[in-house]
Amino acid sequence: MIAKLVSFALRQRFLIVIASLALMVWGGISFQKLPIDAYPDLSPPHVEIITQWPGHAAEEVERLISIPIEIEMNGIPRLDALRSISLYGLSAIEMNFDYGADPYFVREQAFERVANAAVPSGLQPTISPLFSPSGLIYRYVLQSPDRSPQDLKVIEDWVLERHYRSIQGVADDSGFGGTTMQYQVLLDPNKLFAYGVTVPEVTQQLSDNNANAGGGFYSQGGQFYYIRGLGLVRDTADIGNVVLQEKNGIPVYVKDIAKVEIGHAPRLGQFGYMKQDEAVEGVILMRVGEQAQVILRRVEAMTKELNEHVLPPDVKVVPYYDRQGLIEETTQTVEGNLLRGMLLVLVILGLFLLSLRTALIVAATIPFALLFSFICLDWRHIPANLLSIGAIDFGIIVDGSVVMVENIFRELAARHPGDDALEPFNFMEAIRTAAHDVERPIFYAIAVIIAGYLPIYVLTGPSGRLFQSMADTMSFALLGALLCTLTLLPVLCAFFLKKHVHEPRARIYTGIRAG
Repeated sequence: MIAKLVSFALRQRFLIVIASLALMVWGGISFQKLPIDAYPDLSPPHVEIITQWPGHAAEEVERLISIPIEIEMNGIPRLDALRSISLYGLSAIEMNFDYGADPYFVREQAFERVANAAVPSGLQPTISPLFSPSGLIYRYVLQSPDRSPQDLKVIEDWVLERHYRSIQGVADDSGFGGTTMQYQVLLDPNKLFAYGVTVPEVTQQLSDNNANAGGGFYSQGGQFYYIRGLGLVRDTADIGNVVLQEKNGIPVYVKDIAKVEIGHAPRLGQFGYMKQDEAVEGVILMRVGEQAQVILRRVEAMTKELNEHVLPPDVKVVPYYDRQGLIEETTQTVEGNLLRGMLLVLVILGLFLLSLRTALIVAATIPFALLFSFICLDWRHIPANLLSIGAIDFGIIVDGSVVMVENIFRELAARHPGDDALEPFNFMEAIRTAAHDVERPIFYAIAVIIAGYLPIYVLTGPSGRLFQSMADTMSFALLGALLCTLTLLPVLCAFFLKKHVHEPRARIYTGIRAG
């Protein structure tokens, strides 16, 4: 089979050259499409359950929320580790699952079980978005010459987060900084006592009077008219006009016993940007399994759309971090290392083979193998990273090519020493004979090298994720080098080794010195 492949390549030389050029063009396109990241995602499937219980101590949060949820989550399929953190007003349950577990399956199991947890009434445990610790890909700040941080916070919460979360591949957009606007009812204790109104009554009436009500419909003149009561408050005046109770036919309003104003919730932190002590930022997190380059292009397109058509003219989204810079730096590092490696191999080959033509023919294996590897990686949807591409060993890749070209060169020089032009029949027969002599050893030698990477595929956990992409890249590159050695290199030798093929000879100087 191997001999037939070499013979076919020598018979169809122009077809092999055209196919090789087409493969290289395809490889270049695949390299442009290939997702490239700085490092692989090493985190296992992860689920985090968050429960907020404002005003309660960490001891109560631990006893009444964290422990019941932990008990319910114990025994969930493929659970590897379960931890909890209980703070003032906050419970966080973190679960790590086995590598290889479907992240959507484990989230579904958590959804099913969390509803059965015996937590205090009125609390709703929530599951955090599906992102990994390395999923942060984009940060931005809101800039405006006139608006306050609270106004920018409102825009972030009600406009930007909803737009960015609609992007396919974005897990979440978390806002930081600014103050959270509140409609505050500031009660006057003296007036509460004078009117005989209690705080629970105020809370209940505010809740009951902030809702629309449906009243069915009635028919008149062949048309249906729907009846509804509009009770949603729209501003502070509506809140002040809420009736709390009636005293001798005289209503008692909220504005009679309280002052209604717009304020902000108690602050737990502050965000500053550059020389601004107070700013508002957004952090965009990528969903697990997505490619950073693709998501960043969508996010940048959304940022442009928001700045040009959605936001007020005086408000702009200003990005100050995205992973694209890290990806470009990684790509430039890899490309620079590959180029320097190819030049170094070319120089060494020229020095050892003592022929520039043979060195160039052997060096053609390197771009062929790399582009073939990019095609396979793109086909298998395997992202490239600094470790996988940077670990390619050019010496191993050109090993079989050196044997093939050197044997062809030796055979041509041995059959026709001193000839400037070889007969076509004898020339092709010499190349075919030389290739057949070494084709099987080359094939099995490369097969043994590829087999040396197989143990990497049985690694699990972070080590498996870290090194399997390297094994994929190197195995595909070796396959490409083998294909190039058995098809393209004999053809290139047929084109470029027709003249002046001589074995280099070292001169030995001897002499007698009289004592």
